[in-house]
Order: sequence, then C-alpha cells, then structure tokens
Amino acid sequence: MKLTKEELQFINRTLADNRVAGSLLPEARDQKQQTHSEIKKLLASISNSSQFSLVAKNANEQVEFPLSDLSALMEILDNNLEAPNIVEAANSSAPRSWRTCPSTPVRFRLSPQMMPFNMVSISQSGGLINTFPYQANAIQINVISRIAKLYLADPIPLFANVHSIKVASPLELAVSFAMNKTDNEKLKAFILHNYIQRKGLD
Repeated sequence: MKLTKEELQFINRTLADNRVAGSLLPEARDQKQQTHSEIKKLLASISNSSQFSLVAKNANEQVEFPLSDLSALMEILDNNLEAPNIVEAANSSAPRSWRTCPSTPVRFRLSPQMMPFNMVSISQSGGLINTFPYQANAIQINVISRIAKLYLADPIPLFANVHSIKVASPLELAVSFAMNKTDNEKLKAFILHNYIQRKGLD
C-alpha cells in the first residue's frame, strides 16, 4: 500500500503528538494480548464478506486508508493495540454502546447495604439489572450511593458512577453509568471477550 505525501505527513504528525513513555504492567500486558488475539479472530471471521478501511482522524483532519487484505490490518494490530471503541449503529445518527448478554455472571452492587444483583445485559455505559427477589421500584427508592461496584470475572470490582436508575419492569432496573479510563478499558475488553465466546469464535 503506497501512501501519498500528505498521508505520510499526517501519520508523522499524529505519531509525534501522541508518543507516550513507559511500559505496561505484566497484568495489563496479558490483558492487552488476550484482547489482541480476540480482535484478530473477530476480524478474520468477517473478512470474507466485508471491506475494511483504516480511518485516522484528529480535530481538523481525517484520512481513510482502504485495506485490500486483512494482513495489512493485522500488521497494524501487531505494532500497537488499544481496546476497541465498541459502538453499534442505531436508527438515529448517534451511535450507542454495544450491548451484550453476559455468558458469565456479572454482578452489580448499587449500595453497601444491598446484595449485588445479576446483570441481564451490559454495555460500556449501562445495563439492565435483575432485582429478584425484590421489586425494582423498592430498590430504586432505597439506592443511596451513586458509586456502584461492578463485578466481572475478577473479584476486584470496577467502580461505576451512576447517572440514572429507572424501572424497566417490575423486576428490572435500567442503569446508566460512567467509569474512569482504566475501568472502562477493562469493561470493553470483557464485552469483546464475551461477544467472541457467544459467537463461538474462541
């Protein structure tokens, strides 16, 4: 793939502005490698019927690089990888976070005074909680803390800053939340891993 002078200049400017010193901790490196492997499986599974392109953009510019084959994309992933921005197209122009139904139990603790509840579905920005054996409206009224704990496969929780809690059904609460960057990256990796498992690409 031959780049034009303008494309090379754009890449060089972007790399110069975004160099970050320091190395990853072993645990973060392992998680990154696992995410990397799962992304490659997912891309390989859809490459036969899809056209890939690489879009690089900043505040003022956007450059699109068509990829004629998957090997070019794999080379890029081998050099540097971040957890993907997981969104899915909606009918409106604004994308929403990619939802998944967890294949392994995910627990959400709304308050220290309450037991953690199972999540029916989860995304990067919220989810649906099963409040059984309690009525959802009773749980909503009693939520005091706006900092909740999200337990994935790891016993160490992620912390969620709860924006809103709404009754979705008699036994379900819809929760909207935000996380710090580190916890959000872990949640994105979990959602991607869960998707790969459910599609049988593992």
